Amino acid sequence: MGDVHWRELYHEVVDTGLCTGCAACVMACPRDVLGYTEDYFPVQVGEGHAFDQCTIGDRGCDICTRACPRFRNWESDLDEVLFGRPRDRDEVYGQVRSILLTRATDTAVHEQGQDGGLVSTLLIWGLEQEMIDGALTSAIVDTRGPFDSEPALVTDRDGVLATAGSRYTYSANPLAMADAEQAGLKNIALVGMSCQASIGGTVEAYGVNKYKRKIALTIGLLCSKTFTYDGQKQVLAEHGIDIADVVKVNIKGRYMVWLRDGTYEELPLKLFHPHTRPGCKLCPDFAAEHADIATGGIGADDDWTLTLVRTERGEEWMRGVIDAGLVEARPGEDDPVAMNLLTRLSTVSRKRWPTDAVPADARTPGLLPLAD
Repeated sequence: MGDVHWRELYHEVVDTGLCTGCAACVMACPRDVLGYTEDYFPVQVGEGHAFDQCTIGDRGCDICTRACPRFRNWESDLDEVLFGRPRDRDEVYGQVRSILLTRATDTAVHEQGQDGGLVSTLLIWGLEQEMIDGALTSAIVDTRGPFDSEPALVTDRDGVLATAGSRYTYSANPLAMADAEQAGLKNIALVGMSCQASIGGTVEAYGVNKYKRKIALTIGLLCSKTFTYDGQKQVLAEHGIDIADVVKVNIKGRYMVWLRDGTYEELPLKLFHPHTRPGCKLCPDFAAEHADIATGGIGADDDWTLTLVRTERGEEWMRGVIDAGLVEARPGEDDPVAMNLLTRLSTVSRKRWPTDAVPADARTPGLLPLAD
């Protein structure tokens, strides 16, 4: 990036609403002068400075801009470094090596996960094979049941299973890198929403070498949006449901709720749209386009996970768990519902990105990210 620092990042990404709150800038800041607010945004925390001022940046540090997966020509730069070419316009869900339907063969892992249990299987296998020594993921906040989560570092099978399953409020998982660094861990898997999964690409493309060496695998979760805790609480209350009585939530074109007394309720998903987290409103990436492996339960069969294998590294990991008999796989085309949803939701998300997001004087000639 060279001549751009926190000031440019703030005004071009945070202040314009392009910031997803992924916390990559906070994670990567070498002097810890960036913090993270309760409403999921980075903030300058150095004493005596304006909100857009960073003394370290003014002296030449640009690491926050290089870590950010929404700054300037992020998509084209990441495509080039990860895949060797820009994406074609018809690749609405990004570049892939293969698309599979996957399911864990270990019953305990399968039942603990949200759908097919693939993410848990990958993490457990990676830990047992010593390919990673930890994973950044999210854990349920005990006082709020399945509705809120926080960044978590897991280092063993029990930790992986304890954090399995989907959440529909946001967790900035990269913040758990601080715990990994304190523990002296060297090889980390990053599990996160689409925006967070792009961090593996930014550290590679822009030479954030400290994390380029640490992040051994990125697993991206297909994500259209997340909702605020208070918003979900309000909608549930309006329909006679106490949020404290909810034990599980899922979203499959409708809002599905399991209650403590064993009953089950469904609500129209559109009721929750007004409570979309602000950082999701302009995010163009449903399909975790720069993850090594992108995955989500959007198919007709809840027992299988739609899996997009994107990179050579992701392919090696998938081959490892399949060859070990830990995962069974079949072609993604076996589930036309999943494939149609993948295309449709990716197309909808891509239309969110403003075509003038990159400043005119900063664009690569003839190249504008996401100008679909």
